[in-house]
Amino acid sequence: MEYFYQTHKRNQNYPVAQLIGRTDFALFPVAGYLVVGHPDIIALLYFLFFYPFAMAHLGLNDLVDIKNDIARHMKSVTVLYETKGTATWIVLFTLIHYITASIFLLRLGTIALVGFIIGFVLLAVANIIIIKKKTPQAGLKTLPLFHVTMIVYAASLILDVLY
Repeated sequence: MEYFYQTHKRNQNYPVAQLIGRTDFALFPVAGYLVVGHPDIIALLYFLFFYPFAMAHLGLNDLVDIKNDIARHMKSVTVLYETKGTATWIVLFTLIHYITASIFLLRLGTIALVGFIIGFVLLAVANIIIIKKKTPQAGLKTLPLFHVTMIVYAASLILDVLY
């Protein structure tokens, strides 16, 4: 998937490389289920929870890195749709993430619920900043919020399983 992403994002008019290429990021945590031949509903829900987050994160990275993408002739989300379109991309995939995460939460416990609520708040703050400013600087400012969200999600999932 990464090879496809790297080779096809130069010659596209629609973000197909991004939509297909980011599946590797979302499948990585599910790989254990697939390796042992035990794909189940939890693995599917985890993938569906994580893929839209990965797509929002990709849009944010593209927003931050617009100058480099232009210089390298990469047709990233921001090159294709400019900063306003990228902000919409980020918000849209965050909203989809909220929906799929909520469905995933139906199979999880209280600790995960608390962690996800914290993550939802962090993502909401990041999205508000991005929508208001729509600049690479705003993206860079909010990138840590996305990363902290991933840490909070991971910690809450681990703790939820342990306790």
